[in-house]
Amino acid sequence: MTGPSSPLLICDNLVKIYQVAGLEVVALQGLDLSVTRGEILGIVGASGSGKSSLLNILGGLDRPSAGQVVVDGQDLLKLSDAALDRYRRRQVGFVWQQPARNLLPYLSVEQNLDLPMAVAGLASGERRQRARGLLERVGLWEHRAHRVAQLSGGQQQRTAIAVALANRPQLLLADEPTGEVDSATAQGLFDLFRELNRTAALTIVVVSHDPQITRQVDRVVAIRDGKTSSELVRDAPAQAVHSSQEAPPSPVAPGGALRGFLRRQVHSSQEAPPSPVAPDYHEYVVLDSAGRLQVPQEYLAQFGIGDRATLEVTREGIMIRPAAGRPVATKPLLPELAEEEPPAQPRGRLNRWWKALTGRRST
Repeated sequence: MTGPSSPLLICDNLVKIYQVAGLEVVALQGLDLSVTRGEILGIVGASGSGKSSLLNILGGLDRPSAGQVVVDGQDLLKLSDAALDRYRRRQVGFVWQQPARNLLPYLSVEQNLDLPMAVAGLASGERRQRARGLLERVGLWEHRAHRVAQLSGGQQQRTAIAVALANRPQLLLADEPTGEVDSATAQGLFDLFRELNRTAALTIVVVSHDPQITRQVDRVVAIRDGKTSSELVRDAPAQAVHSSQEAPPSPVAPGGALRGFLRRQVHSSQEAPPSPVAPDYHEYVVLDSAGRLQVPQEYLAQFGIGDRATLEVTREGIMIRPAAGRPVATKPLLPELAEEEPPAQPRGRLNRWWKALTGRRST
Protein backbone atom coordinates (compact mmCIF):
# COMPACT_ATOMS: atom_id res chain seq x y z
CA MET A 1 0.00 0.00 0.00
CA THR A 2 1.35 3.38 -0.99
CA GLY A 3 0.47 6.85 0.16
CA PRO A 4 1.87 10.35 0.56
CA SER A 5 3.93 9.31 3.59
CA SER A 6 5.01 5.89 2.32
CA PRO A 7 8.63 5.32 1.26
CA LEU A 8 9.33 5.81 -2.42
CA LEU A 9 12.88 4.55 -2.03
CA ILE A 10 14.31 1.91 0.31
CA CYS A 11 17.92 0.71 0.52
CA ASP A 12 18.48 -2.33 2.72
CA ASN A 13 22.02 -3.49 3.55
CA LEU A 14 23.28 -2.13 0.24
CA VAL A 15 26.76 -3.23 -0.82
CA LYS A 16 28.82 -2.09 -3.81
CA ILE A 17 32.26 -3.50 -4.57
CA TYR A 18 34.36 -2.31 -7.50
CA GLN A 19 37.27 -4.12 -9.09
CA VAL A 20 40.12 -1.65 -9.60
CA ALA A 21 43.48 -2.87 -10.97
CA GLY A 22 42.85 -6.34 -9.60
CA LEU A 23 41.86 -5.03 -6.17
CA GLU A 24 38.43 -4.90 -4.54
CA VAL A 25 37.26 -1.46 -3.46
CA VAL A 26 34.22 -1.44 -1.16
CA ALA A 27 32.25 1.74 -1.89
CA LEU A 28 29.09 0.83 0.05
CA GLN A 29 29.12 -1.60 2.95
CA GLY A 30 25.65 -2.35 4.27
CA LEU A 31 24.02 1.03 3.70
CA ASP A 32 20.41 1.51 4.86
CA LEU A 33 18.24 4.40 3.67
CA SER A 34 14.56 5.24 3.32
CA VAL A 35 13.17 8.25 1.45
CA THR A 36 9.52 9.24 1.80
CA ARG A 37 7.44 10.25 -1.20
CA GLY A 38 7.60 14.00 -1.69
CA GLU A 39 10.66 14.44 0.53
CA ILE A 40 13.68 16.59 -0.28
CA LEU A 41 16.69 14.73 1.09
CA GLY A 42 20.25 16.04 1.29
CA ILE A 43 23.22 13.66 1.38
CA VAL A 44 26.62 14.81 2.63
CA GLY A 45 29.92 13.10 3.31
CA ALA A 46 33.64 13.30 2.70
CA SER A 47 35.13 12.39 -0.67
CA GLY A 48 35.17 8.63 -1.07
CA SER A 49 32.38 8.05 1.44
CA GLY A 50 30.11 6.42 -1.18
CA LYS A 51 27.76 9.29 -2.10
CA SER A 52 28.24 9.08 -5.87
CA SER A 53 28.11 5.27 -5.83
CA LEU A 54 24.76 5.45 -4.06
CA LEU A 55 23.40 7.98 -6.56
CA ASN A 56 24.51 5.86 -9.52
CA ILE A 57 22.69 2.84 -8.07
CA LEU A 58 19.52 4.82 -7.31
CA GLY A 59 19.53 6.10 -10.88
CA GLY A 60 19.93 2.65 -12.43
CA LEU A 61 23.35 3.54 -13.85
CA ASP A 62 25.02 0.83 -11.78
CA ARG A 63 23.89 -2.34 -10.04
CA PRO A 64 24.65 -3.10 -6.39
CA SER A 65 26.82 -6.07 -5.50
CA ALA A 66 24.43 -7.18 -2.75
CA GLY A 67 21.50 -5.99 -0.70
CA GLN A 68 18.26 -4.47 -1.88
CA VAL A 69 17.30 -1.15 -3.47
CA VAL A 70 13.59 -0.68 -4.07
CA VAL A 71 12.13 2.33 -5.90
CA ASP A 72 8.33 2.52 -6.14
CA GLY A 73 8.04 -1.20 -5.46
CA GLN A 74 10.71 -2.25 -7.97
CA ASP A 75 13.87 -4.01 -6.81
CA LEU A 76 16.49 -2.53 -9.15
CA LEU A 77 18.85 -5.43 -8.52
CA LYS A 78 16.34 -7.86 -10.03
CA LEU A 79 15.31 -5.79 -13.08
CA SER A 80 16.36 -6.97 -16.53
CA ASP A 81 18.55 -4.68 -18.62
CA ALA A 82 15.52 -3.65 -20.70
CA ALA A 83 13.44 -2.91 -17.58
CA LEU A 84 16.32 -0.91 -16.11
CA ASP A 85 16.48 1.15 -19.33
CA ARG A 86 12.76 1.92 -19.00
CA TYR A 87 13.27 2.88 -15.37
CA ARG A 88 16.01 5.37 -16.32
CA ARG A 89 13.90 6.90 -19.08
CA ARG A 90 10.59 7.19 -17.25
CA GLN A 91 10.97 7.18 -13.49
CA VAL A 92 14.18 8.97 -12.61
CA GLY A 93 15.81 12.24 -13.68
CA PHE A 94 19.44 13.32 -13.28
CA VAL A 95 21.08 16.67 -12.67
CA TRP A 96 24.87 16.66 -12.57
CA GLN A 97 27.42 19.18 -11.35
CA GLN A 98 28.58 19.76 -14.94
CA PRO A 99 25.55 20.68 -17.10
CA ALA A 100 27.40 19.24 -20.11
CA ARG A 101 26.49 15.77 -18.82
CA ASN A 102 22.80 16.63 -19.34
CA LEU A 103 23.02 18.85 -22.42
CA LEU A 104 24.20 18.60 -26.03
CA PRO A 105 26.08 21.81 -26.93
CA TYR A 106 25.17 21.76 -30.63
CA LEU A 107 21.42 21.76 -29.90
CA SER A 108 19.26 24.64 -28.76
CA VAL A 109 17.63 24.73 -25.33
CA GLU A 110 14.31 23.55 -26.75
CA GLN A 111 15.95 20.82 -28.83
CA ASN A 112 17.77 19.52 -25.76
CA LEU A 113 14.44 19.27 -24.01
CA ASP A 114 12.75 17.64 -26.99
CA LEU A 115 15.31 14.84 -27.35
CA PRO A 116 14.47 12.66 -24.31
CA MET A 117 10.75 12.98 -25.03
CA ALA A 118 11.30 11.88 -28.64
CA VAL A 119 13.30 8.87 -27.44
CA ALA A 120 10.41 8.01 -25.10
CA GLY A 121 8.02 8.06 -28.07
CA LEU A 122 5.91 11.13 -27.29
CA ALA A 123 4.05 12.78 -30.16
CA SER A 124 5.47 16.05 -31.48
CA GLY A 125 2.52 18.15 -30.33
CA GLU A 126 2.75 16.79 -26.80
CA ARG A 127 6.51 17.37 -26.81
CA ARG A 128 6.14 21.03 -27.79
CA GLN A 129 3.49 21.64 -25.15
CA ARG A 130 5.50 19.88 -22.47
CA ALA A 131 8.72 21.71 -23.43
CA ARG A 132 7.05 25.10 -23.24
CA GLY A 133 5.55 24.35 -19.83
CA LEU A 134 8.89 23.24 -18.39
CA LEU A 135 10.89 26.12 -19.88
CA GLU A 136 8.38 28.64 -18.54
CA ARG A 137 8.62 27.01 -15.14
CA VAL A 138 12.41 27.33 -15.05
CA GLY A 139 12.30 30.83 -16.57
CA LEU A 140 13.96 30.02 -19.90
CA TRP A 141 11.18 30.13 -22.49
CA GLU A 142 12.60 33.33 -23.98
CA HIS A 143 15.97 31.56 -24.36
CA ARG A 144 14.55 28.46 -26.07
CA ALA A 145 16.43 29.07 -29.32
CA HIS A 146 19.81 29.71 -27.65
CA ARG A 147 22.64 27.21 -27.79
CA VAL A 148 24.10 25.94 -24.53
CA ALA A 149 27.27 28.05 -24.93
CA GLN A 150 25.15 31.21 -25.02
CA LEU A 151 23.74 30.56 -21.54
CA SER A 152 25.16 31.44 -18.15
CA GLY A 153 26.09 28.68 -15.70
CA GLY A 154 22.83 29.08 -13.80
CA GLN A 155 20.79 29.03 -17.02
CA GLN A 156 22.57 25.88 -18.15
CA GLN A 157 21.75 24.18 -14.86
CA ARG A 158 18.11 25.27 -15.11
CA THR A 159 18.01 23.81 -18.62
CA ALA A 160 19.50 20.60 -17.24
CA ILE A 161 16.76 20.45 -14.60
CA ALA A 162 14.09 20.90 -17.29
CA VAL A 163 15.67 18.10 -19.35
CA ALA A 164 15.73 15.85 -16.28
CA LEU A 165 11.99 16.47 -15.79
CA ALA A 166 11.02 16.02 -19.44
CA ASN A 167 9.51 12.56 -18.97
CA ARG A 168 7.77 13.31 -15.64
CA PRO A 169 9.96 11.25 -13.31
CA GLN A 170 8.95 10.50 -9.73
CA LEU A 171 12.49 10.82 -8.46
CA LEU A 172 15.03 13.55 -9.20
CA LEU A 173 18.70 12.88 -8.35
CA ALA A 174 21.03 15.88 -8.20
CA ASP A 175 24.79 15.39 -7.79
CA GLU A 176 26.42 18.64 -6.62
CA PRO A 177 23.99 20.77 -8.68
CA THR A 178 25.31 24.02 -7.16
CA GLY A 179 28.99 23.12 -7.26
CA GLU A 180 29.89 25.37 -10.20
CA VAL A 181 27.66 28.41 -9.60
CA ASP A 182 27.82 31.38 -7.24
CA SER A 183 25.84 31.52 -4.00
CA ALA A 184 23.00 33.64 -5.41
CA THR A 185 22.50 31.27 -8.35
CA ALA A 186 22.74 28.28 -5.99
CA GLN A 187 19.93 29.72 -3.88
CA GLY A 188 17.84 30.17 -7.01
CA LEU A 189 18.36 26.50 -7.93
CA PHE A 190 17.32 25.35 -4.46
CA ASP A 191 14.25 27.60 -4.68
CA LEU A 192 13.40 25.89 -7.96
CA PHE A 193 13.81 22.45 -6.37
CA ARG A 194 11.41 23.39 -3.58
CA GLU A 195 8.88 24.77 -6.07
CA LEU A 196 9.02 21.56 -8.14
CA ASN A 197 8.70 19.51 -4.98
CA ARG A 198 5.63 21.47 -3.94
CA THR A 199 3.85 21.74 -7.29
CA ALA A 200 4.77 18.40 -8.90
CA ALA A 201 5.04 16.22 -5.76
CA LEU A 202 8.59 15.43 -6.84
CA THR A 203 10.88 13.43 -4.56
CA ILE A 204 14.38 14.93 -4.68
CA VAL A 205 17.71 13.54 -3.46
CA VAL A 206 20.57 16.08 -3.49
CA VAL A 207 24.23 15.22 -2.92
CA SER A 208 25.99 18.40 -1.94
CA HIS A 209 29.01 19.95 -0.21
CA ASP A 210 27.08 23.22 0.16
CA PRO A 211 27.14 24.03 3.91
CA GLN A 212 23.73 25.69 3.56
CA ILE A 213 22.11 22.39 2.54
CA THR A 214 20.27 22.07 5.87
CA ARG A 215 18.31 25.25 5.15
CA GLN A 216 17.13 23.90 1.80
CA VAL A 217 15.92 20.35 2.50
CA ASP A 218 13.71 18.37 4.87
CA ARG A 219 16.43 16.03 6.10
CA VAL A 220 20.21 15.64 5.77
CA VAL A 221 21.88 12.22 5.90
CA ALA A 222 25.62 11.83 6.39
CA ILE A 223 27.42 8.89 4.79
CA ARG A 224 30.69 7.71 6.29
CA ASP A 225 32.72 4.76 4.97
CA GLY A 226 29.87 3.49 2.83
CA LYS A 227 27.18 3.55 5.55
CA THR A 228 24.63 6.06 6.77
CA SER A 229 26.03 7.35 10.05
CA SER A 230 23.87 10.26 11.21
CA GLU A 231 21.07 12.53 10.11
CA LEU A 232 19.58 15.94 10.76
CA VAL A 233 15.78 15.97 10.74
CA ARG A 234 13.65 19.10 10.57
CA ASP A 235 11.04 19.29 13.34
CA ALA A 236 7.42 19.21 12.24
CA PRO A 237 5.99 22.77 12.41
CA ALA A 238 2.88 21.52 14.21
CA GLN A 239 5.02 20.14 17.01
CA ALA A 240 6.36 23.56 17.91
CA VAL A 241 2.95 25.26 17.70
CA HIS A 242 0.57 22.77 19.31
CA SER A 243 2.64 20.72 21.71
CA SER A 244 1.99 21.61 25.35
CA GLN A 245 5.13 19.84 26.52
CA GLU A 246 8.69 20.92 26.15
CA ALA A 247 10.48 19.62 23.07
CA PRO A 248 12.71 16.62 23.83
CA PRO A 249 16.42 17.34 24.01
CA SER A 250 18.48 16.68 20.91
CA PRO A 251 19.82 13.09 20.97
CA VAL A 252 23.17 14.49 19.89
CA ALA A 253 24.54 17.70 21.33
CA PRO A 254 24.39 20.87 19.18
CA GLY A 255 28.04 20.31 18.39
CA GLY A 256 27.23 16.90 16.91
CA ALA A 257 29.22 15.11 14.25
CA LEU A 258 27.08 16.08 11.25
CA ARG A 259 26.81 19.70 12.41
CA GLY A 260 30.57 19.73 12.88
CA PHE A 261 31.06 18.45 9.34
CA LEU A 262 28.86 21.22 7.96
CA ARG A 263 30.69 23.85 10.00
CA ARG A 264 33.99 22.62 8.63
CA GLN A 265 32.54 23.03 5.14
CA VAL A 266 31.78 26.67 6.00
CA HIS A 267 35.30 27.33 7.26
CA SER A 268 36.86 25.69 4.22
CA SER A 269 34.84 27.86 1.81
CA GLN A 270 35.88 31.35 0.82
CA GLU A 271 32.64 32.92 1.98
CA ALA A 272 31.52 32.94 5.61
CA PRO A 273 27.72 32.47 5.65
CA PRO A 274 25.76 32.23 8.88
CA SER A 275 25.50 29.01 10.85
CA PRO A 276 24.64 26.26 8.34
CA VAL A 277 22.37 24.35 10.71
CA ALA A 278 18.91 25.76 11.29
CA PRO A 279 17.73 25.69 14.94
CA ASP A 280 14.64 23.56 14.17
CA TYR A 281 16.69 20.44 13.41
CA HIS A 282 17.56 17.50 15.63
CA GLU A 283 20.58 15.31 14.99
CA TYR A 284 20.47 11.53 15.34
CA VAL A 285 22.92 8.71 14.89
CA VAL A 286 21.65 5.94 12.61
CA LEU A 287 21.46 2.32 13.77
CA ASP A 288 21.17 -0.52 11.28
CA SER A 289 18.86 -3.52 11.69
CA ALA A 290 21.48 -5.31 13.81
CA GLY A 291 21.84 -2.36 16.21
CA ARG A 292 25.21 -1.21 14.84
CA LEU A 293 26.06 2.47 14.73
CA GLN A 294 29.02 4.57 13.66
CA VAL A 295 30.56 6.60 16.45
CA PRO A 296 32.26 9.68 14.91
CA GLN A 297 36.03 9.47 14.89
CA GLU A 298 36.42 12.74 16.76
CA TYR A 299 34.34 11.34 19.64
CA LEU A 300 36.47 8.20 19.75
CA ALA A 301 39.62 10.31 19.82
CA GLN A 302 38.25 12.57 22.54
CA PHE A 303 37.60 9.73 24.95
CA GLY A 304 40.49 7.48 23.99
CA ILE A 305 38.34 4.71 22.53
CA GLY A 306 40.25 2.36 20.25
CA ASP A 307 39.00 -0.94 18.78
CA ARG A 308 37.27 -2.03 22.03
CA ALA A 309 34.80 -0.33 24.36
CA THR A 310 32.51 -1.21 27.24
CA LEU A 311 28.75 -0.56 27.38
CA GLU A 312 26.90 0.37 30.55
CA VAL A 313 23.13 0.67 30.85
CA THR A 314 22.13 3.78 32.82
CA ARG A 315 18.82 5.47 33.61
CA GLU A 316 19.46 7.94 30.78
CA GLY A 317 20.49 5.38 28.18
CA ILE A 318 23.58 3.44 27.14
CA MET A 319 27.02 4.68 28.15
CA ILE A 320 30.03 3.86 25.95
CA ARG A 321 33.31 3.85 27.88
CA PRO A 322 36.89 3.32 26.71
CA ALA A 323 38.31 -0.11 27.44
CA ALA A 324 41.28 -0.18 29.80
CA GLY A 325 44.61 -0.66 28.11
CA ARG A 326 43.70 1.03 24.84
CA PRO A 327 45.48 4.13 23.45
CA VAL A 328 44.33 7.46 24.88
CA ALA A 329 43.29 10.38 22.67
CA THR A 330 45.88 13.00 21.80
CA LYS A 331 43.57 15.47 20.03
CA PRO A 332 40.54 16.20 22.23
CA LEU A 333 37.35 17.30 20.51
CA LEU A 334 36.36 19.48 23.48
CA PRO A 335 39.40 21.21 25.07
CA GLU A 336 37.58 21.78 28.34
CA LEU A 337 37.40 18.02 28.84
CA ALA A 338 41.13 17.52 28.42
CA GLU A 339 41.83 18.37 32.09
CA GLU A 340 39.38 15.80 33.42
CA GLU A 341 40.60 12.57 34.98
CA PRO A 342 41.90 10.27 32.23
CA PRO A 343 40.53 6.75 31.77
CA ALA A 344 41.79 4.13 34.21
CA GLN A 345 45.10 2.56 33.26
CA PRO A 346 45.43 -1.21 32.77
CA ARG A 347 46.40 -3.32 35.74
CA GLY A 348 48.64 -6.30 36.44
CA ARG A 349 50.62 -7.81 33.59
CA LEU A 350 48.84 -5.64 31.05
CA ASN A 351 49.86 -2.60 33.08
CA ARG A 352 53.54 -3.60 33.07
CA TRP A 353 53.36 -4.40 29.35
CA TRP A 354 51.69 -1.06 28.64
CA LYS A 355 54.30 0.91 30.62
CA ALA A 356 57.11 -0.94 28.87
CA LEU A 357 55.57 -0.28 25.46
CA THR A 358 54.92 3.44 26.06
CA GLY A 359 58.36 3.81 27.61
CA ARG A 360 60.00 2.45 24.48
CA ARG A 361 57.95 4.78 22.31
CA SER A 362 58.96 7.85 24.32
CA THR A 363 62.68 7.10 24.09
